[in-house]
Amino acid sequence: MSTSEHLKSLNELQFKAVNSTEGPNLIIAGAGTGKTRVLTTRIAHIIDEKLAFPSQILSVTFTNKAAREMSDRVQKLVSSGIERMPWIGTFHSIGARIIRNHAEVIGLKNSFTILDKDDQLSLIKQIIKAENLDQSQFSPKLIQSRIDQWKNKALNPSDIKSDSLDNMVDDKSLNIYKIYQQRLFEINCLDFGDLLLQCINLFKREDIHKRYASNFKYIHVDEYQDTNAAQYIWLKKLSSVHMNICCVGDDDQSIYSWRGAEVDNMIRFEKDFKDSRIIRLEQNYRSTNNILDSASSLISHNEVRLGKELRSDQGQGDPIYLHLVNSSRDEAALVSQELLRYRDENPDLNNVAILVRAVFQSREIEESLIRYSIPYRIIGGIRFYERAEIKDAVSYLRLVYESQDDVAFERALMVPKRGIGEKSFNYIIALAKKNKISLYQASKLLIDTDELTKKISESLKRFIQVIDIGKNMVDNTQFFDILKVLLDESGYMNMLKNDKNVSSQTKIENIKELIVAMEDYNSIEEFLEHISLVTTVDEENIDNKVSIMTLHAAKGLEYDYVFLPGWEEGLFPHQKTIDESGNKGIEEERRLAYVGITRARKIVNISTSMTRRFQNNWMPSLQSRFIEELNQDIIKTINHASDHMNALQNQEFDEFNQDFSAKTKKISFDTFGDNSYRTVLDMEEENVRDINEDVILQIGQKVEHKKFGTGKITNLDGPKAEVEFDNYGTKKLISDFLKPC
Repeated sequence: MSTSEHLKSLNELQFKAVNSTEGPNLIIAGAGTGKTRVLTTRIAHIIDEKLAFPSQILSVTFTNKAAREMSDRVQKLVSSGIERMPWIGTFHSIGARIIRNHAEVIGLKNSFTILDKDDQLSLIKQIIKAENLDQSQFSPKLIQSRIDQWKNKALNPSDIKSDSLDNMVDDKSLNIYKIYQQRLFEINCLDFGDLLLQCINLFKREDIHKRYASNFKYIHVDEYQDTNAAQYIWLKKLSSVHMNICCVGDDDQSIYSWRGAEVDNMIRFEKDFKDSRIIRLEQNYRSTNNILDSASSLISHNEVRLGKELRSDQGQGDPIYLHLVNSSRDEAALVSQELLRYRDENPDLNNVAILVRAVFQSREIEESLIRYSIPYRIIGGIRFYERAEIKDAVSYLRLVYESQDDVAFERALMVPKRGIGEKSFNYIIALAKKNKISLYQASKLLIDTDELTKKISESLKRFIQVIDIGKNMVDNTQFFDILKVLLDESGYMNMLKNDKNVSSQTKIENIKELIVAMEDYNSIEEFLEHISLVTTVDEENIDNKVSIMTLHAAKGLEYDYVFLPGWEEGLFPHQKTIDESGNKGIEEERRLAYVGITRARKIVNISTSMTRRFQNNWMPSLQSRFIEELNQDIIKTINHASDHMNALQNQEFDEFNQDFSAKTKKISFDTFGDNSYRTVLDMEEENVRDINEDVILQIGQKVEHKKFGTGKITNLDGPKAEVEFDNYGTKKLISDFLKPC
């Protein structure tokens, strides 16, 4: 099919987007509106109309896969045929290519090496050591994160003013950044952030800037809503001569601010590019109208957006199904039972996805799917019990259960790092082999000899003491509490807490979920046997599987049947995001919900649980505010819950939209009380009162709350009340925990 024939198959707005070749164009491409088709047809049209040679067209994407697919599709579309598109690629690959052409200008050889994250971290650690800094005070990963943030904003060390920094850590980070950059150039290396930063530095040379800006007559940008500040500056410089830049994206799907993405790049397009044209693609080819109406109703609550109205020819379709369940365990069982019904009519499970807000949610769902013999795959991750942090934690437990377990011993010994290197570990192995004893027994012998240095011996002795503490607790302590102590005393949880990478918070949540899982078993032996069975489930040669993934990983994918579990305040929207970013964070969480809903072609199942269990406590939940923001006329609510007060039998609750207190026997374990998931994980022992069923409240009434003080009720909705507090602003609470003044 020629390009002209492809043009005829486009709808009116797609055709307009393809033909608007001159000047700045922003194509707002809603979910499922055919943006890739528009983008590739547009490039082929420019070539066929001889507006530019392939070498004069720059097209940037975020992944190599997307770049390859774009290049392949363009080559098939161009009527005259072309061998390749030389300037289709990711931001970083194209940046690296430009830098190699001019490496000597910035003091590098064109054979420079690109460091990955691990190499980058190793270099930072070397610098910290050379500067005689304490790694416990100046975390290498935190400094790595700060350097990445500065580079994402196109800031060289010389661009950052010391008086603009907030604290000593940032001040030291800047100093290390200066040394780090100098060291990179000395060893002829760059990191990924440099691939754009050094490009921008190169463009300060007028001759180099003009060479590329003049060559690229047309510039195309995919997923523009995900660009960061450095990418924005880079694009502005390259488009400064011809001004024929076409950016395609959806501001309602901007969900990567934690990675440096700035949705404002899209919002201010008209202001930054004069005489720009805005084209909205609103004809959706994926979903039913009920799905689109729900997504549109939800996202309309965001203030920072360009706006669009999606429509479809797929008919109205099913309503949005909202399932109310008693507990997260019931929720997992519900998903499995619905899948069994689905499979009876639609054998292809590849058309089904379960999209979670947080990785830890997958644990109960995975176990339920295994129980019901439903095959599944994890997209963008690995199975819960196969995750490194879970295996690390379980290795400590295995050692308490059986100290002869050499595999568990090695894993536990090495994480967190204790200064015990390969040479020292080989001493332990050699002694164990010679005496035909376990590594644990060999270590006990070694710490009383001079085979190891005093420092290593003390470190090994401390590790053995931690395991022995666990052993001594077996007879009188719940085994999940033993694991808490082991991870605390070993420094494992502190290691994760001090790691400022995004993934560290996920690991902490996963370990907390592991503790929850353990509470269902009567002994260490029973639990370890369960893990063994779960991790050896034989699914070989089964290609027909349900997909489980996070909402972030689901972007760009589509399925007939989508499950969205865990729509509760504190989980979705996530409390950590709210705490750190306020309303801006809530808007991004709402965009994430929008992405989740629009992954579905036919059926959306949202579920919300009245309770979730955390650390031996059943925690009550509030429905997510996002449920109330959906179009209520097209929701079908299915109540699977019994009397929720019976489900919470013998539990005593304080206000739970902000904090929770429980009277439980509790071992001191501060790291597990981390505030990052405040709505369900704060378990400080305080005095709590019983729920007062007799309190009658009215709008406008003055009330008192134990944490927030006095305020006035502004809205009542069943058991929920919105209160404008004198010192804390508006809070949504359970009315039972408010006392009339």
